[in-house]
Amino acid sequence: MEKTYSISGLKCQGCVNTVTEKLLALKTVDAVHVNLEDKQITVTGTAWKMTLNRALKGTKFRID
Repeated sequence: MEKTYSISGLKCQGCVNTVTEKLLALKTVDAVHVNLEDKQITVTGTAWKMTLNRALKGTKFRID
């Protein structure tokens, strides 16, 4: 399943790398595509939005 969300806190490629790394660490995430310009993230897998935000806890990023 593929879902697209808005994400706040993205400012640079380093942010994209951090978000990608943290989300790919989840067993329920198969792929992540972060669009820095549009501030959107597309996640392939079975993770719920709440799970994604939990993985980003302690960072400045939030999936809306």
